Amino acid sequence: MKKATFSEYQEAKAEVMKGGECREYTDTDEYGRVHKTICCEDGNNFYELTANGVTEFWSTKHSESRKYEEPQAAGQEPQEVEEDKEAACKERRKQVIKRLYALVYWFADEMLSEEEAEAREEAEFEREKAEKPGELVMRVSAHDNNARVMKHCMKATRDAVNYLRNKENEVEDWQIAGINAMLDQCNKENIVAYDLPYAINGLLLQWDEVTKK
Repeated sequence: MKKATFSEYQEAKAEVMKGGECREYTDTDEYGRVHKTICCEDGNNFYELTANGVTEFWSTKHSESRKYEEPQAAGQEPQEVEEDKEAACKERRKQVIKRLYALVYWFADEMLSEEEAEAREEAEFEREKAEKPGELVMRVSAHDNNARVMKHCMKATRDAVNYLRNKENEVEDWQIAGINAMLDQCNKENIVAYDLPYAINGLLLQWDEVTKK
């Protein structure tokens, strides 16, 4: 059976759990082995079997099973265990930065779309005025304001990315988990909340950035 790192185990589970709302079922058999199944609304499932610190896992997306072995179960020294934990934390931080890059792009794309729509409407308005001299021609648009909102959201997300990229900033696992939880919930609801970047700023304790906005 192929071995896997903790990060690979997490990635395999996350891949399945992107399939909408999920439910988790856990059971322990007569030998003390823990059986866990995660069922998602798109029909995909994630399975794992844990015994003696070793977790075997597979899914409907990847039927070939792999095993993740807890460092202490593998007979590592305490220092090696801490190094593994630190490496896993760095990997989780790297992955959440990638997710925030995608969020920056989404806000940038929306901002440009609003600016382009404003330009088209302005051109149409000027054409109509020229064609109807002496007549009252009115135009009401929210595109400029929408573009400004998207720009502020993009900046707030960029602030979070820059904070995470700075190795001097201490970021704990609970903060990374919180960011992922917010992003996952937005994915489940198929929405992008405009206050999401500011919530992330607050979670990272970026008080100066939050109070400026």
